[in-house]
Amino acid sequence: MTKHFAAALLVVFAMSMTACKIGKKPTRKAVTIEKKADSAVVTVPVADPSKPALTLEKQALIDNLLPVWNKQIDFATFSGKSKMRYEGKGQKLDFTAHIRIQKDRVIWISVTAFLLQVARAYITPDSIMVVNYMEREASRMPISQVSKLLPAPVDFYSLQNLIVGNALKTSGTIATDATDFGGTWSLQMEAPNMIQQATYNKADTTMRSLQVRTSSGTTDGMIQYGNYAMIQGRKFADSRAINLVNNGERYYVDMNFNDVEFDKQLEFPFSIPKNYKIK
Repeated sequence: MTKHFAAALLVVFAMSMTACKIGKKPTRKAVTIEKKADSAVVTVPVADPSKPALTLEKQALIDNLLPVWNKQIDFATFSGKSKMRYEGKGQKLDFTAHIRIQKDRVIWISVTAFLLQVARAYITPDSIMVVNYMEREASRMPISQVSKLLPAPVDFYSLQNLIVGNALKTSGTIATDATDFGGTWSLQMEAPNMIQQATYNKADTTMRSLQVRTSSGTTDGMIQYGNYAMIQGRKFADSRAINLVNNGERYYVDMNFNDVEFDKQLEFPFSIPKNYKIK
């Protein structure tokens, strides 16, 4: 049972992948993306020179959307409690994740189920430590080695962005497409190792969904955001639906946050009991 709780967290970690490109769309709660024909053409820098040039209309839309893309939730610390439901590998599990972040330094996650503490993780940009209280064991490893457990490499900063509701990666990205759907906008951003497609609500420019795809075509992810609330001057999505498809296996994590706070003084308690086996 405990291994499946860990798997649910790994699905969340897997969304912070660093080697991505366009693949198949996820079938669960997918957002339909359409293309519109335009006329006049202008040449602009794109991630792939072999791609067709953007139209003037699309380039103008990109210029309008880039400030929205670059607007990130800024914070010093974050804390929140998320009720989570995990589906994958024939399992359906419900648990609670208590999450604390010190920006760019520490991500701390404590998992409870049925009022029992199941596991605790302490993640830094360089390493990850996990205590499994049910199995009375612990793991320590460089964050680069976590890739062996995941369908894609883990990036601390992308995971941090995923939790607080930012785009996974903004630096080094180039806009390659944009579409106006009436009530929403879609913006596609490419980096040398990642493509993200964000959909924004026109009414308030909040992000509605973010799609990420792997270079191998074996992994495809979609995050959907909802129930935005104004928390200490920040628009925060209280609900998330994460879909991940890896080698034909489908995983789903539903997250519902409460007790969210920013910029409060936090502690990150973590210790490994002496009698625990370290793997």
